[in-house]
Amino acid sequence: MVKLCSKIVIEGSRRWVFTSVVNCSITEDTDSLTDTCTIELPKKARWEGHPIGAGDNPPLKRGDKISVYLGYDDDLKVRFLGYIRRVSASVPVKLECEDGMFLLKLTPAQKKGFKEVSLDTLIKTLLEGTGIKYALIDKTIALGPYRITRDTVAEELAELQKTVGLMAYFRRINNETMLYAGFTYPFDGRQKGHFIHGKNIISNELEYRRAEDIKLKVKAISILPDNQRIEMEVGDKDGELRTAYKYNVNRNDLKVFATGELERFKYSGYQGSFETFGEPAVGKTDIAHVEGEDGNRGDYLIKKVEINFGTGGYRQKIALGPVISV
Repeated sequence: MVKLCSKIVIEGSRRWVFTSVVNCSITEDTDSLTDTCTIELPKKARWEGHPIGAGDNPPLKRGDKISVYLGYDDDLKVRFLGYIRRVSASVPVKLECEDGMFLLKLTPAQKKGFKEVSLDTLIKTLLEGTGIKYALIDKTIALGPYRITRDTVAEELAELQKTVGLMAYFRRINNETMLYAGFTYPFDGRQKGHFIHGKNIISNELEYRRAEDIKLKVKAISILPDNQRIEMEVGDKDGELRTAYKYNVNRNDLKVFATGELERFKYSGYQGSFETFGEPAVGKTDIAHVEGEDGNRGDYLIKKVEINFGTGGYRQKIALGPVISV
């Protein structure tokens, strides 16, 4: 029987290492700005002879850096890197944590207007002085006239997501985190995990759907340099709506783009999620090779992972995104 193992490293006024937890829950999601982690420490966890969280100056504080390692049989892997957002005052102590977006929620946005700006220049301006590295999924995006109006960098990124469909989130690659921004999913640094019915898929909420049975429509939006928009819809009038963005393309090119997006979303394959063990460890934007009980198989982008570790074992719930190949 395999043995669960964990290591929590917290760095603030001093360095703390905990080699056991009661429970740990982590959520990574491409649809969310912020990944989160909640940890419950054992009641026996103590500092200077007192339970953690007791006394006037407990050692764990908001803003402390935290690294979470989980695994089996002493084979530990990094599953979360971020910062403590809140420390409970009760015992056992619970820690609520966020990824690098925690810092950007505290970082004032430099109020500034641009007659013309690229996404690269805008992100560079927002992150100036933070020391945070970033990568663009598409380096050719031009936003046209733009004004930074929100109070914090995170709020400005959320506004971009709301108004123009920009995705922005932190990814963990080679045990380091970096902010990614763009309108599609990244292709670099992806791991691939194999998940097979009868072997390591514990339960599933998967549905295999054929392209011809799917009712879907795509609303394509072209944002022009003067911030005017061209919009069109293709697909089934009564279908589920997906929205896709493109910059500075005419109506004819937008229709070609919209048709391509419709074909990309309207695929034969699995939709839904499944539960598996903690290994193979995967994260959002990684690839899941899935072999189901119905004999179908394929490779899918992972859009969300919920990790639970503790007295109930070590599990991952993986939500599938678009199909990569079947």
